[in-house]
Amino acid sequence: MAICGCEEIQQTASDYPSGKIKGGCLFSPQRIKFNQLTELTQSLQITAFVDVFDQFDSRIKASGVWRFELYEKALRSADAMGSRIRIWSDIELTEAKINQDHWRDYLHCYEFELNLESELPAGKTYILQAVCFTADGRRITDTIELKS
Repeated sequence: MAICGCEEIQQTASDYPSGKIKGGCLFSPQRIKFNQLTELTQSLQITAFVDVFDQFDSRIKASGVWRFELYEKALRSADAMGSRIRIWSDIELTEAKINQDHWRDYLHCYEFELNLESELPAGKTYILQAVCFTADGRRITDTIELKS
């Protein structure tokens, strides 16, 4: 006696997906870019907004350690970054809560408030550099010019 049926086999949530998921992150940060909202907000503070892009050029959240440095702009020089004015302590966005505190969902970018120790002289141009040390061991950077 043969028993036949046309019922589909249902897979449960605990079944392993049949796709080609490999170890590591599918969407990893490839580049960062200051966005146009970055500015000297007060004489003693810089508010930096930074976008993180994956390999498909989409903005994403990412775990990593951030470092910011401020330089005087060197005029008529091959390297525009002159003397360093300030380096801030590293900002670790490796824990979910701290990462979320800096993430601005409505902008799809990170916001960092960088306090200065002293007022910047007016009428000068500065270069702010962001460095992101990614969870997969890479170092990605971007710079922006700020005028006081």
